[in-house]
Amino acid sequence: MADPQTILSDARARRRRLIAAYALAALALLACVLIWIRFQRNTPPPQPPVATGPSEYDRIARAQRLKASSYIRPTVSAKMGDIDLGGKYFGRVPDPAKTRHYYIAAEADKWDYMSSGSDEVCGLPVPPSIVLKHNVWKVRYFQYTDGTFTKRVPQPSRLGILGPVLRGVVGEYLEVTFLNREIGGVYSMHPHGVKYDKDSEGSYHSDYADQLAARRNKGGQAPFQGRGAAIGYGARFTYVWYLDESSGPRPSEPSSKAWLYHSHVSSESEINLGLQGFIIVTDPQRARPDGTPIDVDRELAALFMIYDESGLNAEAQEQVAASGDTQRWIAYQAQKEAGQRHAINGCIYGNLPGLEMNEGERVRWYLFALGSESDLHTAHWHGLRVMDEGLRRTDTVELLPASMKVADMLADNPGQWLFHCHVTEHMANGMFARVTVCPTNAPGVSRDPEKAFFGLPLPQSLFLK
Repeated sequence: MADPQTILSDARARRRRLIAAYALAALALLACVLIWIRFQRNTPPPQPPVATGPSEYDRIARAQRLKASSYIRPTVSAKMGDIDLGGKYFGRVPDPAKTRHYYIAAEADKWDYMSSGSDEVCGLPVPPSIVLKHNVWKVRYFQYTDGTFTKRVPQPSRLGILGPVLRGVVGEYLEVTFLNREIGGVYSMHPHGVKYDKDSEGSYHSDYADQLAARRNKGGQAPFQGRGAAIGYGARFTYVWYLDESSGPRPSEPSSKAWLYHSHVSSESEINLGLQGFIIVTDPQRARPDGTPIDVDRELAALFMIYDESGLNAEAQEQVAASGDTQRWIAYQAQKEAGQRHAINGCIYGNLPGLEMNEGERVRWYLFALGSESDLHTAHWHGLRVMDEGLRRTDTVELLPASMKVADMLADNPGQWLFHCHVTEHMANGMFARVTVCPTNAPGVSRDPEKAFFGLPLPQSLFLK
């Protein structure tokens, strides 16, 4: 057996070697840190995002739209004459007695994400990049009273940037006469959820794909894309969408549901421009004569989406990535992040008006999300609860890009409440609004159907010239 003194001596020696190894490792780490600090001092910092004013952004955006239109051949153009080539559903004109007609134009519009210029809820400082650029040019859908497109129908403030709400009951048709008034743009209207023929799909793919389809379909079948796929400047087209049984809610679902519509020529960029809205379809067995759900007193809507106002597109990203220049990539990412607008209905930092209700009302929320992989949202109400699709009681509803959900609320808690996305980064960047429940002993908000519900005819006195 080894001598105890020898064992103790060996243990002490191993301990000294271990301490020496740790010391050498610490010195090596310190040396690395000092070298990194020295390198950072000698390396020029990345260039900050270029502060472009509205005119510069407008120039970039217009150039991108003109470039897109240069390789997109409109399926309907003004050169074809003032003739509407649509208005039919699988070759037939729909029954006028079962048809609701809308007149929608795509027009350039100056949009303000933050109309007050400040954080209306928390009162905290807003990032300089947003203070400098929150009022920008967009392209939006606007509703008119008839085919002359002279009198615009007022848009409810609570819809924000969203386009006109189209509505009907199962068994009806929606005719939408679309006029493109945006110079240099080629746009469409593509609906989700409703039934349509190829001409009323409103989705552009490519001329090449259409040519391939024409070669394969020698038997006279429809081409790959329809007549309403891409409407050029100054041209119009009437889409016909049928609200069949599959468009509406099942008996086990809430009495109405909503479907998104948006431009689908260069879909990603056009949605970012503001070309989106929604359709409400009601079960006729649970509808009032005007098509509103009989078990609802008020409708509200919220689209959660991160808009991009950086002026940078996918092509710019590819160019920077291909360059292999780390500093350029850092600067690109900084400018991209500075251009993000975390919005509800196109408004940020509590600047969305009109989310109001009266105590005791049955309120139906139509919830949506659009965007990319960053647009994973959780709509959350303070002080109020909802029934998510009639299945579960909650105060938070999960949304993915192109999600469309219905949440029913009983306005049982008077006061002003926060409504926001519960994703921490999104909330910190202004994705919140204020919901007001007016108590029964206060004047409250109008209960008139045209004010409480979306898509109903308004009094003629409210029409804009």
